[in-house]
Amino acid sequence: MIYTVTLNPSIDLFVGLDQLKLGERNDVKSERILPGGKALNVSRVLSALRIPTIATGFVGGFQGQFIKDWLQNEDIMTDFVEMKEINRTNIKVYENKRETYISFPGPNISSEEVDELLYYLSRVREGDTIIFGGSVPPMEENMDDDIYDRLLSVAKSNGAEFVADVPSQYLLNMVKEKPLLIKPNDDDIAKIFNVDIETKFDYIPCGKKLLEMGAKNVIISYGANGSMLFTGDKIYESNEIDDGQEVINTNACRDAMIAGFLANMAKDGDPVNAYKMAVAAASATARVIDLPTHDEIVNMLDYVEVEELE
Repeated sequence: MIYTVTLNPSIDLFVGLDQLKLGERNDVKSERILPGGKALNVSRVLSALRIPTIATGFVGGFQGQFIKDWLQNEDIMTDFVEMKEINRTNIKVYENKRETYISFPGPNISSEEVDELLYYLSRVREGDTIIFGGSVPPMEENMDDDIYDRLLSVAKSNGAEFVADVPSQYLLNMVKEKPLLIKPNDDDIAKIFNVDIETKFDYIPCGKKLLEMGAKNVIISYGANGSMLFTGDKIYESNEIDDGQEVINTNACRDAMIAGFLANMAKDGDPVNAYKMAVAAASATARVIDLPTHDEIVNMLDYVEVEELE
């Protein structure tokens, strides 16, 4: 079974404007409310690709109920820890092909609620995969400082595989524990290695280093221009996708890429085929308001080209 762990789920309010005018009244042209959270999005895309998951994490209040109802309506199994506080609401403004995010820190999680999630994850076993994704909300007793380390310890002790899509300050410790996949972007690479990236080839030593540190597979993306897969002693690069459609939403492309990779790995275990599906899922996501359907992802495969760099 694949478990997705989202510590800081949200309701995401998408607002469309002709132009964002600071300090003035802004009339909304369109709006949409969706459940938010990196690992939640992974569950949703995996569901579209007909791979079952169980979504867990912390939910509370009417926002938490909205999140659970939405996932259950998509036939995604859920088993969240119910918390005393309510989930956050983030605002994402789209105007003139520009995206502006207003992101809240999230609720305060009690030590008892953390312990409940740790106990829940003790059920995972060898053959299971856990996706850890997203930001960490404030927690009692400074538990947020090492929460991913504690969650990972439970997963590893039972022999489960894991994927880490977490903020850079948590990622280095997790890489040492041999994740199945990590998916840093350009900002993460800059923070982790304290480097300035001038061309895509500057990513190559960073990707190799992450493999040396323990990651089994590394995908580094650089926006619409493509991405690289580092696996074993090989490096592969994807093309810039040109299917004639406009890119309208980059919000969950990273999450979709992880889901696409895992969906194919679950079928044949080939990281290169999984990478192609990852690129297709991310590209399809960029062309829809929410998340893509199964057919939208599969159809995008026709435009994906992967070549070996090294």
